Amino acid sequence: MKKSKKIFSTTLLVVFLVGMSACNKSSIDDSNKNKSEPNNTSKNTDTFNGATTDDNSINNLEEEDNTGTNNNSDNETSTNSISDVNGNEFKSETSTPDKMDKKREEVLDNIQTELTAFPDKIEGSRKEFLERLDNIQRELDSLPDKKFSDTGTTNAMKNYYGISDEKYDIALNRIYDLLKQELTPETMESLKMEQIKWIERKEAEAENERQKYAGKTHEWVAYYISSYELTKERCYELVNRFMTD
Repeated sequence: MKKSKKIFSTTLLVVFLVGMSACNKSSIDDSNKNKSEPNNTSKNTDTFNGATTDDNSINNLEEEDNTGTNNNSDNETSTNSISDVNGNEFKSETSTPDKMDKKREEVLDNIQTELTAFPDKIEGSRKEFLERLDNIQRELDSLPDKKFSDTGTTNAMKNYYGISDEKYDIALNRIYDLLKQELTPETMESLKMEQIKWIERKEAEAENERQKYAGKTHEWVAYYISSYELTKERCYELVNRFMTD
């Protein structure tokens, strides 16, 4: 009997040890399983510009990309709209030169009409001369170049003041030629010397104005403005001095 009890006790010990061994193995397996989970999670990560992002961050970036795409679409729409506007403006501008040339030609013809219609005598012509000089200025101010000249556009200013200077120079020559025919030789000789000095002064003043802007965009604009103003002034001066009512 004692031997049987001993065997039974040994059997219980073995069973107990086997059970303990199984429990320890299960705990180790569970531990190892838990340790592997972060590695599985890392498979769901992504790298963007050197930073690690999780699934939520990736979704946020995708939303931002979609937003960016939408913005780009908006920009494209906006650009297309601008292109359409610019295209319309361009079409308008391409037709403008023709209209401007036509208007300019019309104005120059009107000015030529005024110059041709200058009186051919001194006596009783002052009022008509003054009216025709006024008409010339009125026509000059209707030049299409005048509008752009007033905004400071350099080429338009050159055109407007260049044309104005030229037309008043023609007017001055017409007036001077009439005076040569109508004035006494003595008076004309005195006027001739005076006119030479005036021309020298006009050229000097215009050149002085040009030099103030030498090398700049308004260099010749300044020259034409000075020459035009002085020439116009001289026309009115000679008419008021020598033409009679």
